Amino acid sequence: MTDAAAIAQGIDPAERGESALGLGGQLAYGAGQIAGQVFRDLPSLLLLFFMTTVLGIEPAVAGAAIFVPKMIWGIGSDIVVGVLSDRWQRRIHRRWWLVAGALGAPVAMILLFHVPEGSTSLRIAYVAATFSLYMVVFASFSVPYLALAGELTASPRERNVLMAWRLVFTAAGVMVSGALAPALVQRWGGGQAAYESMAIVLAVICPMALLCAFFGTGRAARIQRDAAPGAPRIRLTVREAVTVLSHRRFSVLLSANLLQLIGQGMSYASMLYFLSYNMARPDALTLIGGIVLTACLGIVVAQPIWVAAAARFGKPRCYAAGAIIHGATYGLWAFGAHWGAMAALVFSFVSAIGNSGWAMLGFSLVADISAEDDRHAGLYSAVWIATDKIAFALGGTLLTGLILSGFGFDAGRAVMGLPQSAGALTGVMLAFGVIPALLNLAGAIIMGRSPLSRAA
Repeated sequence: MTDAAAIAQGIDPAERGESALGLGGQLAYGAGQIAGQVFRDLPSLLLLFFMTTVLGIEPAVAGAAIFVPKMIWGIGSDIVVGVLSDRWQRRIHRRWWLVAGALGAPVAMILLFHVPEGSTSLRIAYVAATFSLYMVVFASFSVPYLALAGELTASPRERNVLMAWRLVFTAAGVMVSGALAPALVQRWGGGQAAYESMAIVLAVICPMALLCAFFGTGRAARIQRDAAPGAPRIRLTVREAVTVLSHRRFSVLLSANLLQLIGQGMSYASMLYFLSYNMARPDALTLIGGIVLTACLGIVVAQPIWVAAAARFGKPRCYAAGAIIHGATYGLWAFGAHWGAMAALVFSFVSAIGNSGWAMLGFSLVADISAEDDRHAGLYSAVWIATDKIAFALGGTLLTGLILSGFGFDAGRAVMGLPQSAGALTGVMLAFGVIPALLNLAGAIIMGRSPLSRAA
């Protein structure tokens, strides 16, 4: 029996020892996450730091210049792409959105860091405008990419494996944005020209990853398309969309994930500040590469553990456990700046184990929900991705910028390479570890006390 025939008869290929995806398809799908992770993490990790320490823009203003495009263009584009990918899915398969992303990614990446000379107001306006384009391009491939996971396999167990591979390639994307990119900036002198050259390198990597996912998932996508019955074009009213998104399982998961992502965004955005000022490391751009590599090792090592644990204890419970591990580690790390680089590497490894657990299982739960209601898979994915951007816009730019400014961080002193005040160091510590720890704990409580967990 062929995969298409099995699916048409309601038989799960995974249950009979076969898979429409296969290992090659799983790897190809996962590779696409390299581009998604780079587009997600690079602004949070480097853009605010670039604007304050290279362009000399105050943290609160720089944070607002990043926050507004994320909230308007990022979220708006996510919803539009999600709805259109649902409406057009019988004519334009979601895979083809990856090609659109591959074409736009190099342009958006290069423009973002090629800030022209001029007044501070001009530079702020330029970053806001180019970051708006960046958000549109990001939406064009990130939303369909996530929705695609629920369509490539009919097996919830295989979706766990697929998301585990996605997290493995998340580690690769984190290495590109968190280790390679800062290392290139450091190697090329740390000034604006170094950031511009770094962007060109990433502008080559991202489309290659998207095209790998496009070509590698073609067979599985065709099988699922041929087996699925024809569906009419979907036209949602606002009320119908709210009803869909009020699905109890989805809304609980979304609430927990939102809180944790705000904390993660704060940690990402303030990490270079923490290394540079609280740990007083002149080699912060180099050390962060080691921290990221250690985190990536933790992500890869943890995936089979989380897959096995989820099969035994249920996805929601393991999600909550991952959130507790992640939050507790960052809470300790915030007070351990004086423990040195080796302690930072250990903290990074342990926190990545927790982070990779709730991240992988969150995506897997969304894919399960989307598969049960595949007519709205794009909408679920759009809101999930939009929530990620809302959280990183709040945590990774606006809140971090406001906390740093509120506690006295001085961008002028940063440009001159001078140390910061004790108050500024307290603000960095809060943004980096204390507040993220509390937000992760809140997310774990939501998942642990929800009907999702009790039913698992």
